[in-house]
Amino acid sequence: MLIPKSLRTYCPHCNKHTNHSVSIYKTAPKRRALSQGQRRAERRRRGHGNKGRYSKKPITQIKTHAKTTKKGVLTLKCSECGKTHHRSLGQRIKKLELKR
Repeated sequence: MLIPKSLRTYCPHCNKHTNHSVSIYKTAPKRRALSQGQRRAERRRRGHGNKGRYSKKPITQIKTHAKTTKKGVLTLKCSECGKTHHRSLGQRIKKLELKR
């Protein structure tokens, strides 16, 4: 799906329609495995469940994933106030790119 590089759309900060520059929202990289919060979560999780020793493997080891696509999200930056907000495209798309 091709998206124009600029859109004239509503800005919730200016409370009016202005030109916005468009970029594609990228998710942040995963946090490192040994961060303090991750260690705390692992410690709380320890001791529960059967770890797959006596029956089928636990679901975390199978790593099932049904969806093959993600819903596109745009980051819109207002040309007047410079604030950004997000807009979800609503449908699932395989490829999202900006027009040249």
